[in-house]
Amino acid sequence: MEHLENFLINKPEFLLRKLIGSSFDGVTITNSKGQTIWYNQSFLQMSGLLPSQLDNYTASELVKNGWMEDSASIEAISKGVTTTKSVKYSTGVEALVSATPIFDDEGKLIYTFQNIRDITELNKLKNQLDETYALSESYRQTLQEVQLSKVNGNQVVYQSALMEKIVILAHKFSKVNTSILILGESGVGKDVLANYIHSIDTRTNKGPFVKINCGAIPEQLLESELFGYEAGAFSGANRSGKAGLFEVANGGTIFLDEIGEMPLSLQVKLLGVLQDMKIQRVGGTKEIPIDIRVIAATNADLEKMIKEKQFRQDLYFRLNVLSISIPPLRERPDDIIVLIEHFQKLFNEKHRINKSFSPNTIQLFLSYDWPGNIRELKNLVERLMIISDGNLVNETFLQANIHTKNSNTDDNLIEDPIDETPDLQLKDIMDEYEKKVLSFYLSKYKPMKRCADVLGIDLTTLARKKKKLGL
Repeated sequence: MEHLENFLINKPEFLLRKLIGSSFDGVTITNSKGQTIWYNQSFLQMSGLLPSQLDNYTASELVKNGWMEDSASIEAISKGVTTTKSVKYSTGVEALVSATPIFDDEGKLIYTFQNIRDITELNKLKNQLDETYALSESYRQTLQEVQLSKVNGNQVVYQSALMEKIVILAHKFSKVNTSILILGESGVGKDVLANYIHSIDTRTNKGPFVKINCGAIPEQLLESELFGYEAGAFSGANRSGKAGLFEVANGGTIFLDEIGEMPLSLQVKLLGVLQDMKIQRVGGTKEIPIDIRVIAATNADLEKMIKEKQFRQDLYFRLNVLSISIPPLRERPDDIIVLIEHFQKLFNEKHRINKSFSPNTIQLFLSYDWPGNIRELKNLVERLMIISDGNLVNETFLQANIHTKNSNTDDNLIEDPIDETPDLQLKDIMDEYEKKVLSFYLSKYKPMKRCADVLGIDLTTLARKKKKLGL
């Protein structure tokens, strides 16, 4: 042992060579001019540089010739301080390089010692962790969107014989796994019925109910929302990609509201999905199998749209395997009273009030045609309960807000709200008037694209206003 110790003491250069040569990290030593005077095999493997390059060129020349991206020793020599840089070599190796200046007794720089640590795998792990986190955030956000889009409850409130038949039909349809098409005017409760079918379906009641309004999302974004996209599929895309709503709905139900507003270019892809029950993300090549129930709904005349080449006939047949047509509220007045009672209870609890409607007010409700159907009824009940002064909502408040059947013509459907609502602020008056105008035009001009053209606004603006105003 003593012999070995004496040998190492007498041969310090040999010891240094052995230590540097066996280091897993790359090691280089440069002189004050930046010339490499020592390096180990690990550095050669990491950098891809040849001994002839290191022996004949300074660190500055290696960078200038493009053989290295950067060198920490250059800055360590010029500034006389320890410098650390992240450098990527031509071999693809990413390394953390630390250059430490070495001074003599007089403080003159004589060498720099560089330690080069391969962090390629470490960076890969970090990137994978970041992508996993981003993907989990994407799924979390998507699931939040799904939760927010769920209909409040799955109760179908009715009393009429017409709706009794609809509910019986819904129970029959829920027992089989095939596409369902729900037809009816805007506001009749197509989304509520779709959610009800999902809730009583023993096959999908444990999966999510995912609702998407095909008319409320710009055409250029609709495909990626429905089918998702791979990382880097387009500018601005999440770097880890994003699952589409068809993937999120796997094991449950996807509800395609306003299916008549879906662009023709996407109708082809949707048809393929319904036939094969496989989706392919935007920018991807992998087919992803899905197990979902598809329920579509529209207030448009799809058969007319087929004749006008605005809707694909093969997609219509695929969606219309089973269909339910919900009659408008004016054809089932028996439901009006039970709906009023339901909404009255709902908004009393929501706003912590205790209000009810007078018999004369109920009679006026029954004499109105309800062009906006249940949605209009719900909105009006809430408004009247909020703006009325006492606990009893009388007919005076209702007369100021609707027209009865005797005065309901195209000329006065868009009524002037200024004299009728003196207690409202200007913003509320303008919102109410805009709501009446849009409600009138949306009921008269279909699909939404045509309505937007008539109004002189783009489809995205119309969809946003429609959502904001609860139409």
